[in-house]
Amino acid sequence: MRTPRPSPASAEDLHARLSARITALEDRVRRLEARLALEARKPPPVRTRASVSAATVRTARPRPRCPGCTLELPRGRRGESCVWCGFVFAAVSRRRATGPKTPRKAR
Repeated sequence: MRTPRPSPASAEDLHARLSARITALEDRVRRLEARLALEARKPPPVRTRASVSAATVRTARPRPRCPGCTLELPRGRRGESCVWCGFVFAAVSRRRATGPKTPRKAR
């Protein structure tokens, strides 16, 4: 069964309802603007002491990135190649052998 449709409202009734809504919205905007102006006049709050000391704030180290694709590497032990693009880290390894240094030859 279909629900009977409400009869269309007259143009005057529709205009009256819309005018009332517009008036209410304009009133709300005026009140919000007044509240905003009141808040803008207040001085900013002065902090007497830091809420968190600098010693307790830790900055996270940037995650290591793959030199091939520049994506962040996942946590944990780093393998021999990038998990994302397959770049072999030994190709750009900056680590040197840990053996004893040999003296340079004099010329």
